[in-house]
Amino acid sequence: MSQALSDKQRKSIHDLALSARELLTREARELLEGVYGLYADGRLDPPEKLPQVQADPETGETYRRLARFLEDEASAGLGRPEAAEKLAKEAAFTHLNRLVAFKMMEARKLIRGTLDKGADSNGFKFYLADPDHAADLARYERGDADTAYRHFLLWQAGQVAQEVRVLFDPDTLPSRLFPRPRALRALLDMLNQPGLADAWHADETVGWVYQYFNEPELQAAFEKVRTTGTKFEAKDIPSATQLFTPHWIVKFLVQNTLGRLWARMHPDTRLVGADPSTSSGQSLLDYLVPLEGKAPSEPLRPVREITLLDPACGGMHFGLVAFDLFAAMYQEELERAGEPGWPETPSVDNATEIPAAILKHNIFGIDIDLRAVQLSALVLYLKAKHALSKIEGALNPKARIIESNLACADARPLNVARLGAFLREARFTRPIYERLIRALWERLRDVHQLGSLLRLEREIGDLIAQERAQYEKAPLFAGLPGEFEREAAEEEFWDIISTQIIQGLDEFARQQARAGVDQTFFTGEAVKGLRLLDLMLRRYDVVVTNPPYMSRRKMNKKLADLVGDAYPEGKGDFYAAFIQRCLEFAGERGYVGMLTMHSFMFISSYEKLRQEIRRQAAIETMAHFGPALFDVGNPGTLQTTAFVLRKEPDAEARENTLGTYFRLV
Repeated sequence: MSQALSDKQRKSIHDLALSARELLTREARELLEGVYGLYADGRLDPPEKLPQVQADPETGETYRRLARFLEDEASAGLGRPEAAEKLAKEAAFTHLNRLVAFKMMEARKLIRGTLDKGADSNGFKFYLADPDHAADLARYERGDADTAYRHFLLWQAGQVAQEVRVLFDPDTLPSRLFPRPRALRALLDMLNQPGLADAWHADETVGWVYQYFNEPELQAAFEKVRTTGTKFEAKDIPSATQLFTPHWIVKFLVQNTLGRLWARMHPDTRLVGADPSTSSGQSLLDYLVPLEGKAPSEPLRPVREITLLDPACGGMHFGLVAFDLFAAMYQEELERAGEPGWPETPSVDNATEIPAAILKHNIFGIDIDLRAVQLSALVLYLKAKHALSKIEGALNPKARIIESNLACADARPLNVARLGAFLREARFTRPIYERLIRALWERLRDVHQLGSLLRLEREIGDLIAQERAQYEKAPLFAGLPGEFEREAAEEEFWDIISTQIIQGLDEFARQQARAGVDQTFFTGEAVKGLRLLDLMLRRYDVVVTNPPYMSRRKMNKKLADLVGDAYPEGKGDFYAAFIQRCLEFAGERGYVGMLTMHSFMFISSYEKLRQEIRRQAAIETMAHFGPALFDVGNPGTLQTTAFVLRKEPDAEARENTLGTYFRLV
């Protein structure tokens, strides 16, 4: 298991993130203006005025994609100057985090040396020796090592993109804005500093890079609200509400939710004792709080059926800690299957299947920031790939890790004309498709403000239930393979429908591409909406998160109204609404673990929220921390508490639960 970063290491990561952000954003702006004729004020030169666009087919293709990007952003309500700055930051984010990932993969020996010695790296030499790359070898030999090395880095990204496309797809527009040699060398010097060597081994490094990369926006947003008295705008929400959770608190919450569930399901588990596989011999559940009273039992289930959601996942810190615990759970089940109190058949056939199984079956995440979702996919991929290499004893290049169960709660409203064109071209055979698609996109208009708080599944779920009832009268999918059973659950019903819609989107994109029209933006936003609904329709055994913090007085009017209408008991702050939402996401007798501000415990305006919590759940443990956890935004003003709730429908059981409380203020 990875150790937490020290204060000194975090300071080094902080300096790297801000310096690299400044370098790469400036480089992207210069490329956009100097090569592609896109100026800071939004003016775009025609292609005939741009020599490189005329001379080089690849540069010409990038220009066409750039023009299309500006059109798409305009259709979503973003002006050209803002779109140009957005693209520059996206390019900086993409290239920094891609190379950070390469450094972490180097440290884990998942790839050959790629950045450690620049153009003298071992991986680059192997690349040049491959006959498939003879053209780059020729470039290298005639002195154009910079171009050959750039091609190598894009090739390396393409190799990783076969398993995890986010950040690594070499053909996206931000990826095409590749730093020029001078900027790339400066970035490599930053990444290869000796003081950062140990940080590349830590799982949480990517999360800290994400927080520090966003720091300028966070500080600017708080300063604007402080000095002008204005409210946070929708675009400020991701940066103004994102805080990276201390590692030990993540362990406390994961172990007292997921770990508690496992210990109750398997009272004889060995995970509560010392773990001989770790050098320290520490227990894998060393933060599990002893509870008094009779422990409720958990029905026996295989590990693959136990699910965990972080509805504000950020850099997936909770998921990384949960991954280690899930891995130990799979391993214990594999070793003890067939014993009394254990499943007859384990969830996996052998240990090599465990990392991919965790990503496929167990860990789910939602975030309002697409960049956070991209990084979550990256860190889970790195975690799974590294775990697999340790199990096998060496890297198996043929082993594949599938993409994760993640969704971005920021799908933007679709262009009405394109939505209509899609529905006409798709020629869906049943009205249900069009009704569901139109209802979904009508509801998504507020998702960029509410994120996971948008109860997308309620309205769409009602429509799905109505359509399923109609199906039971006249089979909707008669004649199709695997015809729907009458007992099918709404989740299964939605699975079939969403699969059909996504297939229609893919075919629509291909048809439009053949006609010379790029529909990547449209289909990408559509799939984001479908994936978000898919995750919201589920209910989870464990919900853990450090939710966004934003008081009602700092919300813009529309956001305040949306939260107030949907969560009247928790309308005073984002975090309070998230307490209600997490209880909704948790299944029957599910666990909720959260780090929040402490105001809901005391003030009168949250009395109904406290009553709602007690009506639904038993409080199993709470640690009241005080003001010292966070030093961003308004340092010292975030009074926090961490707690674990267990949903309990039995009123007597709720009342008789004896919680364990720690006052650390």
